Amino acid sequence: MKVDLARIRHEAGALANRHGLDGLSMSDLAAALDIRTPSLYSHVAGVEEVKRHLALYGLTELEQGAVRATVGKSGPDAVRALFNGYRAFAYRNPGVYAATIPTPPREDTEWRVASSRLTQTCLAALQGYGLKGAEAIHALRGLRSLVHGFASLEAAGAMHHTVKRDESFAWLVEVFLAGLQKAAAQAQAHKITNDPKGTA
Repeated sequence: MKVDLARIRHEAGALANRHGLDGLSMSDLAAALDIRTPSLYSHVAGVEEVKRHLALYGLTELEQGAVRATVGKSGPDAVRALFNGYRAFAYRNPGVYAATIPTPPREDTEWRVASSRLTQTCLAALQGYGLKGAEAIHALRGLRSLVHGFASLEAAGAMHHTVKRDESFAWLVEVFLAGLQKAAAQAQAHKITNDPKGTA
């Protein structure tokens, strides 16, 4: 079977999902591709380049998944859909998801653009709450932190209580949404207070 970047990425993703991103090695990847390790180096410079390709792939899949999940939705429905889609991807693809976490190198424009595109798509799902500037970034960071923590615990095999994990996640999402609603109300009140036209 032909070895190309798409196949390398596919096999690397499968290995990373199975053994963890840190467990990915050129020798294991070469074996999965049924080629000799030196031959693999004719396609990619090393494991860090492989991880970069996984990051680009993961960011693209996350962003496109977020678009599909939130299209036609707004407000709480859009945020719920974003939460659930993000969690599902991270749970099904723990190794690939891990590759998307690091901050892209400043000189890597392609990686930074892919990361920015995901950020903008997630911010668009939050825009129904009217949060701007730092408030919107706080909300996005909170969303990412909640999903990351929950998905990481799931991937590690934690949370064995008889209470269903899906119920716990849904509860967390609703608590987050309540917080967003409160933040939006406070932001609106602050705007009215500081806008002379709003008090007329």
